[in-house]
Amino acid sequence: MSGTATIDVARTAGVSAPPAPVSSPAIEVHDLTVAYRDKPVLWDIDLTVPAGVLMAVVGPNGAGKTTLIKAILGLLKPVSGAVLVHGTPYAPRARAVAYVPQRGTVDWDFPTTVFDVAMMGTYGRLGWFRRPGAAERAAAADALARVGMSAFADRQISQLSGGQQQRVFLARALVQDAPVYLMDEPFQGVDAVTEKAIVDILRELRARGRTVVVVHHDLATVPDYFDWVTLLNVRKIASGPTTTTFTEANLKRTYGERYSR
Repeated sequence: MSGTATIDVARTAGVSAPPAPVSSPAIEVHDLTVAYRDKPVLWDIDLTVPAGVLMAVVGPNGAGKTTLIKAILGLLKPVSGAVLVHGTPYAPRARAVAYVPQRGTVDWDFPTTVFDVAMMGTYGRLGWFRRPGAAERAAAADALARVGMSAFADRQISQLSGGQQQRVFLARALVQDAPVYLMDEPFQGVDAVTEKAIVDILRELRARGRTVVVVHHDLATVPDYFDWVTLLNVRKIASGPTTTTFTEANLKRTYGERYSR
């Protein structure tokens, strides 16, 4: 369903009450501005994501959703602003964040197996010189089992369907066992069975105290899947618990004429 579809913003089935914020937020974004060729894509963003929430980032095409994720990861250099993850500037070597990119941005012709992709999730903790051992192989196998891909472990990644590829990249992130997960449209191009499997894993991560931030486009499923939501359109429109933030007024401010009841 597109972002302009009719939805019931009051529907909250499947979403538990958001957990009480802890003293140290999972992510803090301060005065963040990102521009491409002098055109602002994100403008003066202030955002606090409490630890232990399952948060959707929604907004129209070109709103800066993917840019926000990449800026948090340090993949884009901002014009101004700062990002903290659990109170400290994010550094990839700290292994504080696991990232699931958009499937369309990955070179699926790279010759590697499903198991090898899952194993890549262990590289951050191993460093450059240690080779994966029994513990790392067991972690990769367990992650593939959790996403229902054990039977495909020896398959070339290019031979999988879109939904299967997405599951494998989710397995790679699970192996990292990070406190924070950033996912860029993990439901894009997957079937209903895969979508349900991904949702179950996201809820499991939340139950274990992990923070999960998901760029999401299907407004109809936001109340069911997420307990926290950020509405974005170059600027932050609103952010907070889904039950109080995902409202008609905020959606109209976010989507403008593209939003219809």
